[in-house]
Amino acid sequence: MPSTKMFRDRVVSMEQTFEKGEKHLALLRSLIDEALPGLEFQEYTLDHEHDTFIMIYRTPAGTEQRVRWTRMVLCDAERIPAIVEDAQAPIRGRVVDFLRRRSDRPVIDVTFRHLEEGWVDTPEPRKAKPAPPQRPGGLPKAAPGRGPAPARPSPQPGRPGASAAGEKPAPGPGAAPAGRRRRSRRRRGRHRGPGGPPTS
Repeated sequence: MPSTKMFRDRVVSMEQTFEKGEKHLALLRSLIDEALPGLEFQEYTLDHEHDTFIMIYRTPAGTEQRVRWTRMVLCDAERIPAIVEDAQAPIRGRVVDFLRRRSDRPVIDVTFRHLEEGWVDTPEPRKAKPAPPQRPGGLPKAAPGRGPAPARPSPQPGRPGASAAGEKPAPGPGAAPAGRRRRSRRRRGRHRGPGGPPTS
């Protein structure tokens, strides 16, 4: 089955990574000691998730620092094997310089491309957030579809007691209470003639 073959290939790959790391352990330690003096070697192991050979160190501050080597770096003829054949090979200086420039990192990954001539490891630039559009006066533009709030009407001159909300003016002194009408009283009596006493 393809999945079984892929699994076996990965297992073989990781075995080679671990074996090459163990085989070149003394050389790897000498490179790290030259680039990162003051570290105390603790142990080495295999990172199964990333297929890397890990060397674990203790810093003078008591923190842990790891150096991870990929299988390509450990196996390729132009990387670690080249230093095994010639201790003064140019690749040795590149490895030491690479480790030294990353001395402040808790984990240092040494990969094939990192040791290429002219390689520059730069972080990706952060995306700047666009600033809101500005009006000529320096104030931010209002959101689309939302205009300024309408102004409330001011009291009209000559209308005492009128409010800004358009309410009716308050009743003046002597005015009848709201909801009640004056009922005129008519006297019932005898009709008086002009200038004389009432008639029967």
